[in-house]
Amino acid sequence: MAAIVAVTVAVIAIAAFGVWWFVLRDDASAQSGAVGTPLSGESSESSDSNDAGDTADSGDADARGHASAGDESRTVVCTVPDASLSDVRLRGTLLIASVDFESESCEDSAYSAAGVQVTIQDDGNVVAAAVYDFGDAPLEFDDGTAQADLAFTTVQYWRPYDQIDVSDASVELTEGATASGASAAAAEGALGGANIADADIERYAQLAMSWQLDHDTTAANAFYSTFTTQLSSKQYGMQVEGKTWKYRDIYEQFLQRRAKHPNALFIWSGDYPTYQENGTTDFYVILSGEGFGSAADATAWCPANGYSTDDCIAVDLQ
Repeated sequence: MAAIVAVTVAVIAIAAFGVWWFVLRDDASAQSGAVGTPLSGESSESSDSNDAGDTADSGDADARGHASAGDESRTVVCTVPDASLSDVRLRGTLLIASVDFESESCEDSAYSAAGVQVTIQDDGNVVAAAVYDFGDAPLEFDDGTAQADLAFTTVQYWRPYDQIDVSDASVELTEGATASGASAAAAEGALGGANIADADIERYAQLAMSWQLDHDTTAANAFYSTFTTQLSSKQYGMQVEGKTWKYRDIYEQFLQRRAKHPNALFIWSGDYPTYQENGTTDFYVILSGEGFGSAADATAWCPANGYSTDDCIAVDLQ
């Protein structure tokens, strides 16, 4: 009887061990295997593929349209570069500025941002400013440097080109600028830009006029003892020639006249006896700056250079 009981106990023990082996072992195996098994049923290769896609997406074109290569060949984003002025010259009435650009981040890539205001200053005054779209003509960098010629129209610069001190001038680039109107056409390989805000054009023109009056005083004093020709006299707010003249219009006309006559001068009539005597003391006056020994010679110069007697007269300043 005892033997039968012992056998029965042994059978029950063996059966219990078998249940533990097949049930509990399988459950443990399932738990250990779940760690590396996607719940969606995607394979690890699919997951790796998605990761690679995310990396590729992060290397897509940046805000300036510069494609960045993936992995080892991926380039750094070309940020707004530093700039300096190397030359200015005149082409017709356009100011052409040669600008050097430098940026470690650009390396050998291109800078193609749109809406970039380029501002040139000399002795603390803004002497040129326009908004450029470098998407039309990207700056191609070679080892972090690039060069471009930029054109400024007569409402985009506020000092005669030969009175800009290139060695002292500074250049600033500002992204996200709002252009006023369309860009001017390119000229002789120089990229044209759009106007800045009208209020800023007016302000810079007024400041330029004040600077020009001071600058031209010494040269104008030479005409106390000899004759020159007057090419224009305008007042702010004057209604003539089909428009109301503002500072921008008055200074633009000066730049246009000076492009044609390199000796042209800008004066305030109230500073000189000849205007004080006839009561015209509140005019901005453009002189040709050409010297003549007599009033007759000065008068003859006017039609010879395409001016009528309404626009051009002989004058001395005494």
